[in-house]
Amino acid sequence: MKNNDYKVFLEADVSGYNDEWIAICDGKIVSHGKNIKAVLLEANEKCPNKKPLIAKIPGEETMIF
Repeated sequence: MKNNDYKVFLEADVSGYNDEWIAICDGKIVSHGKNIKAVLLEANEKCPNKKPLIAKIPGEETMIF
């Protein structure tokens, strides 16, 4: 994972990915979905030999303290 991927995660508009997993590689979201295994598989296919950043986007009803 590069620092750029984490920066993308912090700054990206992820409102369209509520309650989904996302994978970021090379500074862009390369995969998303409800199933983490499927998201990771697709990310590994799109970014071979790299380690994507995987994150869970909270749903609209999620309250974070």
